[in-house]
Amino acid sequence: MPAMKNLYKEIHLRLSEVGDIPKDGNTIKRINTLSGLVNGMIRKGSSYLPDIGSGLCKNMDANSKTIAAKRFVENKWIDFESYYLPYLIPFLHGILLCSRLGKGIVLVIDGSQTGKDNATLMISLVWQNRGIPICWLTKKGSKGHFKSSDHESVMTYAIKILKPLLPEKFPVALLGDGEFDGIGLQKLCLSNGWDYVLRTANNTVFYDGGERFRAKTVSPDPSTDCVFIPSLDFTEERFPNVNFVCWHDHEKHEKPIFLVSNLDCPKEIMEFYDQRYSIECLFKDIKSTSFNIHKTRLKKTGEVFNLIIIAAVAFLLLTAIAIKYDEPKWRKKVQRIRKDRKVLSFFTFAYRLIHFFIDNDVGFNFSFQFSKNSS
Repeated sequence: MPAMKNLYKEIHLRLSEVGDIPKDGNTIKRINTLSGLVNGMIRKGSSYLPDIGSGLCKNMDANSKTIAAKRFVENKWIDFESYYLPYLIPFLHGILLCSRLGKGIVLVIDGSQTGKDNATLMISLVWQNRGIPICWLTKKGSKGHFKSSDHESVMTYAIKILKPLLPEKFPVALLGDGEFDGIGLQKLCLSNGWDYVLRTANNTVFYDGGERFRAKTVSPDPSTDCVFIPSLDFTEERFPNVNFVCWHDHEKHEKPIFLVSNLDCPKEIMEFYDQRYSIECLFKDIKSTSFNIHKTRLKKTGEVFNLIIIAAVAFLLLTAIAIKYDEPKWRKKVQRIRKDRKVLSFFTFAYRLIHFFIDNDVGFNFSFQFSKNSS
């Protein structure tokens, strides 16, 4: 119990000290509860209500804690703007200040199943080959049921969050798989001065002047692994000035990958697209690596959305731990040290390290004041 209380104390301190959250009575109570649920999720590695409720440091029986957890995820007053965004903004300030981001930032859009009956569409920031959750949309159905309007809605919100944090004309690139190649999403990127690299289907129609062709009719010759065709009209709507890459690296890909972008360097387009897999690492991190959010029994969309708030806050706190304590002194406590590479991802390292700190009564903190030496 002392170890759980120490973790709760550190989480609560971090969540309570953010200055722009109104400190009315109900908000204070909800932050107290959120701190306990994040505590339970980290300690138990689970998204089941009894497990996350167990992190509440109150003199309550187990059933009462489960009920408190259920009330939190059901509460209509729990929303992104009040209980995630105030923590995301200072975290992003810290990341942008400490990281070597001279070449800009990379965002990824993707969807994933979150529970049996719901899917979540998320924008994430690529950092150290993983993804950091920026914003998301949850709805009934499978991950393939998101419409173009959903893609544009979550992207518009990501722009609203990130624009004030970034210097003018700061390079930003959006990456996405085949379902995200809609013209509306491309227009959003271009209107904000952002780049994009999006996969497209093999039957996508292009126009090169008056010549109409489909992506699948293009293939690299044996001497190269890509074909680059600039300034095409995209789809039957003939959206102009889209650059096309057919990429077929036989060592990596069984079949060709077809990409559309506003970038004019094929090598850069392919290198960007390689980073798209970071969001799959993010979904893995909040699912099987740690919180098992895919196993939730919650069925209502609002409840799943609020559960993801708990998981995303826990993710930010653990990422802060990874950044502050990423040095051999601490790495060797939880893993074998190798000179050629880091054995664990930053998230897995943080998840193991926090349990080492707790089990061995080692002091730590979740501050977002990161060293500029971090990368």
